[in-house]
Amino acid sequence: MDEMSFLSKLRGLPPKVHILLTVCTFGGSIAGIDTALVSGAQLFFVKRFHLDTSLQGLTVAATLLGALVGALLSNKLNKLVGRKGAMFLAGMDAIAAGITESCTDIWEVLLIGRLFLGICFGIMTSTIPMFLSECAPKHVRGMFTTVYQLAYAIGYFIGLIVDTIFVHVEHGWHFMLGSVTVPSLVVVCCLFFASESPRWLFMKGRQEDAWSSLLTLRSSQGAALEEYYEIREWMQREQEDTNSICGFFCLLYRQPHIRRPILLGIALQFAQQFCGVNAVMFYFEYVLQFAGLSDSHSIDVSLALGFAAVVFTFPAFWLVDRLGRRFLLLTTMPFVSLMLWLCGFSFFGGYKVRLVLNITGTLLFRLFYGPGLGPVPWIIVAEIYPWYVRSPCLTLNSFFCYLFNFTVSFSWPTMLKSMHAQGAFSFFASCTLLSTMFIYLFVPETKGLQLDSIERLFEQSFYMIAKENVRNTKERMKKWNICGLNHFCNSKCNNCTKQPSKTETNIE
Repeated sequence: MDEMSFLSKLRGLPPKVHILLTVCTFGGSIAGIDTALVSGAQLFFVKRFHLDTSLQGLTVAATLLGALVGALLSNKLNKLVGRKGAMFLAGMDAIAAGITESCTDIWEVLLIGRLFLGICFGIMTSTIPMFLSECAPKHVRGMFTTVYQLAYAIGYFIGLIVDTIFVHVEHGWHFMLGSVTVPSLVVVCCLFFASESPRWLFMKGRQEDAWSSLLTLRSSQGAALEEYYEIREWMQREQEDTNSICGFFCLLYRQPHIRRPILLGIALQFAQQFCGVNAVMFYFEYVLQFAGLSDSHSIDVSLALGFAAVVFTFPAFWLVDRLGRRFLLLTTMPFVSLMLWLCGFSFFGGYKVRLVLNITGTLLFRLFYGPGLGPVPWIIVAEIYPWYVRSPCLTLNSFFCYLFNFTVSFSWPTMLKSMHAQGAFSFFASCTLLSTMFIYLFVPETKGLQLDSIERLFEQSFYMIAKENVRNTKERMKKWNICGLNHFCNSKCNNCTKQPSKTETNIE
């Protein structure tokens, strides 16, 4: 799918879908904006409050600790008040937390504000992918799944611009942290005009409201009617199997084809977080200071990183459906690991060598992270969970996402101090290589498969999945020798489709 077809599909969507996309984009940007804001603000509040490395890590990563709570709350909130209600409460929470952060001059109050802001992140992370998948039309559902990662990258870039504006302002770090209220306010206001999820309305017994919502989200009455019957068919199964937390975990115990994708989802979150991306993003200015740059120059250089993060995420919109999810991960993750080693070993050199290699390594890290580890794990987890357990599975997935994220972000300042930059970056590089091996063996390709076909994939054991992946690799390598990259681009050349001749068979 090229860029023009993507834009033409967006233009043909109903207005309510555009509102949905706006709400989810601004909702996803809140976490990205705060990542950049705290990255710049910590240059000042660490000195203001005389924080050691442990308290610095706790202050920066407090949002991730709060996000663990938000992720656990999200499943219950989504059932009680719906997708719109959950996002509305998360938006109001972010507004209150942003005001608290911007007005306080007491470290304990700042910490509490960041904890409550994290609750918003946990709710948004669990709700946005579900809201998009339940409301977006089928033909753009896959593209919409990448919205969250793109919104995060755009938010990060905007946050860096805010850092640049307030870096020379007295007490500017207050304004930096308070800026998170702006996208939160946009989310709260736009939700008044958005449609609720038809699936949630149906689950609550509000069939007429569900039908009305579908009519606003689909371009024709026929498409709305088809999806209405599809929802009715699936909803009975969902209510029977996941009526309680106890029932959900009993279901995991009884049905390995549900347990396996959950384990894979957790492993993908480990791969995404333990490549150290949030340590790089949260502490980039701090690392540049460590490399010898001043406060203001550190923020200026970070602006280039934020712009790169946005630009390098865009290729995922068409690469993920053209080359495949697994292929993107396996071709980008080794380079992510290589760039982490480059950043680490840059600290063996002098000032200029250290600075140039660190900036170059970080920018190239974003280049390979953008279309790979950034969006692809979220795309895969949105596909591998059956519909009737999607909500609790995404909640569990988000919980582990923030658990790993908090572990990395909280420990990063201490790792820099105890392991030095060389050891810290090398640790994440090694984790990425191990994750690459795991993905090669146990993660199947889901590109182009229907949801029921994906569910059948996990009826196999992990051993059979690994065996199938190795066999497919051997077949692809044979075709690579014949037709090169065209095979991976889905081109149907004669060499890929023709049967071997008798002569060729005899030679073999």
